[in-house]
Amino acid sequence: MNGRSRFAKGQVMALFTLVLPVLLGALCLGADFAIIYFNWAVVQKAADAAALAGASQLTGVPGSAPSVQAAATNYVNGYACLNGISNTASSGLCSPSAAHTDNIVFTNVTDTQVSVGIKRSVPYFFGKMIGLQQASVAAKATAAIEPPGTIPTGLFPIGLPCKKPCTNLRDLLSGLSALNSGGSGNVNLGSKFIVTDLWNQLAPGNYGWLDVGQGSGAKALGAVLQNGSGSSFSLDQSLSTSTGVGKSNSNPAQSGLQARLSSCATGYDPCANGGVVPSSMCADPCVINLPVLDYTGCSGSSCNMPIEGFAQMYLEQDSTTTSIDVCVVTSNNCSGAEGSQGAPNFGSLTPPILIN
Repeated sequence: MNGRSRFAKGQVMALFTLVLPVLLGALCLGADFAIIYFNWAVVQKAADAAALAGASQLTGVPGSAPSVQAAATNYVNGYACLNGISNTASSGLCSPSAAHTDNIVFTNVTDTQVSVGIKRSVPYFFGKMIGLQQASVAAKATAAIEPPGTIPTGLFPIGLPCKKPCTNLRDLLSGLSALNSGGSGNVNLGSKFIVTDLWNQLAPGNYGWLDVGQGSGAKALGAVLQNGSGSSFSLDQSLSTSTGVGKSNSNPAQSGLQARLSSCATGYDPCANGGVVPSSMCADPCVINLPVLDYTGCSGSSCNMPIEGFAQMYLEQDSTTTSIDVCVVTSNNCSGAEGSQGAPNFGSLTPPILIN
């Protein structure tokens, strides 16, 4: 019995002696792989930040990529550096690291997207015992500015008329955007509340106000003119005209609009500066989002119209409820709108988001 016990113990010791190096090797390689994974996470985070930073320089204007290429690339390199990428060959911004070698493999800039690829060589520590020297980790990211597809809150109760696929409105707004800098690109949204025939899209018999969640009546309209809608709206939803508001009870609407205008910024007029709204004015109440609606077949006192897209405008101080003057906002949308790759572009684009 004792002999068999001593023999069993001997077997275990021999087996342990054989297995121990394997276990230690696995643990060591596991430590190397953990380091490699950590470096991949760092590189991916840097690629995401660099792509978003580069996309912040985009305008979305067709054919604008060459003019913003240098600025977007500088932002990519700078934000990659700030996030731990030392790539002196392309940016000259960061000191090289003794622990690893980085390379910004590509920076691709289009009118609406920036794509970034980053590669890092990470040395093995324990893997060198079995001949492993370097591991490569790579990450890429694409950020885009997109037309708004959802307005979470604040929608203005006037629709821009179009006929699907709305190329007439798109062309008109594009032309008006080009005129903004000369101060002649303003749009009059209506006379005596009625949607005008500026786009040859009348809504006969209807006042130009929309029900954006406020319901009917002049008091409710006045509140939403002052503060915008509290509801969220997206592409392919429908909006109806707002009933119960006419010339005889327009005082609440006038008061609501005037209250809004009185709280807007002064001293800088986006309409006289190419429609550009600086980031410091993103909360300006005169920055408004309007739905683009297909008014086809709309007649009578009430009708429903599908939302084809959204346009961002800036309210001019001379606006009244009988003559609302706006200009097209041409800078990136800063109102909290959510982008959609399938949305039509009517001038403003959402802040950069990661799409890949």
